[in-house]
Amino acid sequence: MYAFRRLGLDVEELCASIGVDIEVFLDTTGRPARDASGRLWRAALVQSGDRFLGLNAAEVWEARVDHLVFLLLLSADTFGEGLTAGIRFQELLSHGRVLTFGEHPKHHALHINRIEHELPVLAHEVEFLAAILTKLFRFATDDAFVLEEVHFEHPYRGSIEKYSRAFRTTVLFGQSRNTLLIGDDSWNLSLAHGNQVLHRELRGIAAGLHAGHPDRSFLDSVRHRIKGLLPKGNCGVEPVATALHMTPRTLQRRLQEDGTTFRALVDATRKSIVLDGVERHQAPEEIVRHAGFTNPRSFRRAMKRWNL
Repeated sequence: MYAFRRLGLDVEELCASIGVDIEVFLDTTGRPARDASGRLWRAALVQSGDRFLGLNAAEVWEARVDHLVFLLLLSADTFGEGLTAGIRFQELLSHGRVLTFGEHPKHHALHINRIEHELPVLAHEVEFLAAILTKLFRFATDDAFVLEEVHFEHPYRGSIEKYSRAFRTTVLFGQSRNTLLIGDDSWNLSLAHGNQVLHRELRGIAAGLHAGHPDRSFLDSVRHRIKGLLPKGNCGVEPVATALHMTPRTLQRRLQEDGTTFRALVDATRKSIVLDGVERHQAPEEIVRHAGFTNPRSFRRAMKRWNL
């Protein structure tokens, strides 16, 4: 929100256009709902017409130590310790497990996951998050942090100079995951503001808050399984439950406890796939196949129900 304003966008008008109170985005104690953020980014794209909105917003963004998760990162002895603690308690800030560690033969891999509800995550959002994380890591290490490589799932969209300025390293496109690769030298850097006593106290506070925080990871796992099974035409409750190593009854009970149903999740996932396909300019038949529709009539009914 602050970055949009610094780019000259009318943030009050943006919020009014999507029907969300601006205070939702200014609250530093948490993160807005995923779909509210998605609508804001789309409105900002329309207002700005900026093909590189994510990178430009990140360029004017300033590192802000205004959340417990950021303090956890900054107060540790080493960068690796701080990043691990921040990711451990990231749900206090994010709408899911947006950041996870992965495997790599040479480096520490930090994956940026596209946690989606009804609205797909835009390439601009992924680039913004990757760039502000890089700026935050440099701030934490007094600008000593260096990335080994950056991977993006989306294709190259031009202006390599912008990516080089943001990341100061090799950037690859069309990769299997959105990933920041971190070498041992950066992983073991001492933090400029490290304070182990404070870090231990903050971890205790974070653990207490996290224990009472809603667990979104289960719903994200169900959505992921649904998304993988839809194109195969085999996305009933039984195959999804089997993929999650539980019975259909247990799956439905867990979903009910989280305030939703299997049918609602399938519908929301399909809508996300359709919107993503349209935004990526995919062929209509490809969109229909990925969303798991068996005939044009059912697809048209869904589009009408979604008011698309």
